[in-house]
Amino acid sequence: MSACPHPDETLTLFATGALEPEEAARVRAHLESCATCRSEVEACHAVLGLAALPPPSPREQTVLAALPRTTVGAWRKSQVHLASRLRTTGALLAAAAVVLLALGPVVLHRVTPLVPRTPLVEPSASPSEESASELEQWALTDPLSDVLEASDVDLEDLEADETLADLEAEDFLSIPNPGESL
Repeated sequence: MSACPHPDETLTLFATGALEPEEAARVRAHLESCATCRSEVEACHAVLGLAALPPPSPREQTVLAALPRTTVGAWRKSQVHLASRLRTTGALLAAAAVVLLALGPVVLHRVTPLVPRTPLVEPSASPSEESASELEQWALTDPLSDVLEASDVDLEDLEADETLADLEAEDFLSIPNPGESL
């Protein structure tokens, strides 16, 4: 086979009929003179003959011939069924809309509330000037300053790297509330 110019792939393609006509003509001319390549092509034909499908029966041929018609017919039938369902649904929705438009105002007019309507939030009196100023003063105060002033803890005595988070729980428990007497 090494002396032949045609590789095994070309002979296999020739056996399956997959070569271009001019290439197939060259291989056919070579097969007339080379018995080794000719036996290789015959072996490929024998193997391919085993894997080939049998020809379709007359019943299969009629089913295959009618397949486009039956497919289109089934598709048309499903489209007609879908269109009729859409038309029916649209007609029912339109009838419901007409009924709601005709009876809606009548029904809404006859319905009376069981509980008299009252506002959910009663308007409160405007805050006096005095309460507004007290609120502002309270907001400006530092809530911890009262606690620290009432305790024995002096912030200046604390080391620079010690923070309130480093204090022991006992230190905070010993600080009295501002409203309590010492």
